[in-house]
Amino acid sequence: MHTKFRTCLFVFINLIFFAVAFNAFAAEVRDIRVAQQEGVTRLVFELSETSEHRIFPLSNPERIVLDISGVVLDTAVVNGLSALSSDVLMRVRYAKRDKGVRFVLDLAQKARAKSTVLAANGTYGPRILVELEYGVRKPATIVKSLANLSKEKRDIVIAIDPGHGGKDPGALGQYKVREKDVVLSIGKELANRINAVDGFKAVLTRSTDTFLQLRDRSRVARDANADLMISIHADAFTKSSARGASVWALSLSGKSSEMGRWLAQQENSADLVGGISLDDKDQLLAEVLLDMSMNSTIQMSLNIGKSVLGEMRGVAVLHKNSVQQAGFVVLKSPDIPSILIETGFVSNKTEAKNLSSRTYRVKLAASISKGVIDYFVKNAPDGTLVSWKQGRHSDSVYVVEKGDTLSEIARRNRVSLSNIREANKLKNDVIWIGQKLVIPAG
Repeated sequence: MHTKFRTCLFVFINLIFFAVAFNAFAAEVRDIRVAQQEGVTRLVFELSETSEHRIFPLSNPERIVLDISGVVLDTAVVNGLSALSSDVLMRVRYAKRDKGVRFVLDLAQKARAKSTVLAANGTYGPRILVELEYGVRKPATIVKSLANLSKEKRDIVIAIDPGHGGKDPGALGQYKVREKDVVLSIGKELANRINAVDGFKAVLTRSTDTFLQLRDRSRVARDANADLMISIHADAFTKSSARGASVWALSLSGKSSEMGRWLAQQENSADLVGGISLDDKDQLLAEVLLDMSMNSTIQMSLNIGKSVLGEMRGVAVLHKNSVQQAGFVVLKSPDIPSILIETGFVSNKTEAKNLSSRTYRVKLAASISKGVIDYFVKNAPDGTLVSWKQGRHSDSVYVVEKGDTLSEIARRNRVSLSNIREANKLKNDVIWIGQKLVIPAG
């Protein structure tokens, strides 16, 4: 009898040990947060460690089931479940299931549900984001009236940044040519030519021999709501044989490092990316929005650079026949397409002589101007005078929403997929939230 009792006691102690051990090593659901926006409810399940999950709907009544494996619930979370609700979410229930937890989201109406895994960061642990979309979608198209469009005839703004200046002379070349003088002259001539075209406006970061920090140059462009920033420089090299003009855009590696800088600042700034503030967004959502914005900005920069390079080849010898990419600080505005133009090598005798000639600088500025204007005439931003003159006001404009696809937008508006691609100069079917798409008339 005594031996049997000891055996039972041993088994009981082991069961307790294994139960405690499981709870010690299981991930915890530390917090559940709910946020409400028009037509969307978001729930964030914050965990102590990454865990597998699955999500599926049930009907009659409408419910969403979320199973999270290998987790336990924090006591505070259990006590706070009754407070979780929104327009569509009536309550959250839970039950222990296998080696995890099943959450049941009771809904007031049918909703589309999807989940996303959010990585841990310095503030939060791993998270599972559940989005409930419901209600009536906004109208498929936003049609602007002729009266409204006539009031929106804004200029296309080009920010021109002559590099260096003041205490920073830049490259010093043959015949005592100074980079800061050459690029200021070209920049001012370029500004004059752009201002001479109806519907275009040039803004100079500096019009005199003054010094500006690199970030301040981008700030001038942003304050002017520029559609493009052009930074103008002149190169130099140890070998005097190096020569040729080139056009540069931001590289993907430059984009990645800049994303980190912008995201680090988001809590203390109201910077906009495609018209969307980042300061109230989850870290991963902010990263996705910024990534999409910068991808679009880089692609547009490359396209403009190609147009400019095509015109410059008629005036200057080209160092490279295609647009190059690098992580120049001055190109790192996430919301403004930017190109950097190296007008030639002042360390080369022939090019130093050319750049010291006003006639040559005027020709170079004229070619840059033509490349920029040609691009924007073909790709006029919505609401600009250039767009208005082209009769684009007869088309409608649709603002892309969450969940949209290009094929679905084309179908809803009864236009072909190829026509909507052509109208928006799209090379593929990738679109992003907040993007304005021209819906061709008819």
